[in-house]
Amino acid sequence: MMAESAWFYFGCVDVIGHGSHDEKLRRVYDRRFDRYDAQLCPESRAGYVARVTRLPAIGFTALAFWDYTVDARGGSNSAFFAPTLTIEPFEMLEEARKRFPSIFLRCPPISLEPRP
Repeated sequence: MMAESAWFYFGCVDVIGHGSHDEKLRRVYDRRFDRYDAQLCPESRAGYVARVTRLPAIGFTALAFWDYTVDARGGSNSAFFAPTLTIEPFEMLEEARKRFPSIFLRCPPISLEPRP
């Protein structure tokens, strides 16, 4: 089990427009996450496939996928940021589901991108 620390979500919540949010989905202005908008998703935009990326420069691991459930414009995505560099991809996906259930309820099932 992971130590309790703040996770963040970057994407749309209920309306068009991306931004960073805390675990209660309150908007936060944090350039650490905003600068990764659409940069961490898989190359393929097919299906709801998530990529996990370690970001040692900010001390977080990100899980990101293309997400058009709120905003149908090109480049719409959802990204979750965990304050650890050691979390396993499956654990990252499961923990993000627990911490941000409303985001996952609106999406089709999310799978993990195969490791290279």
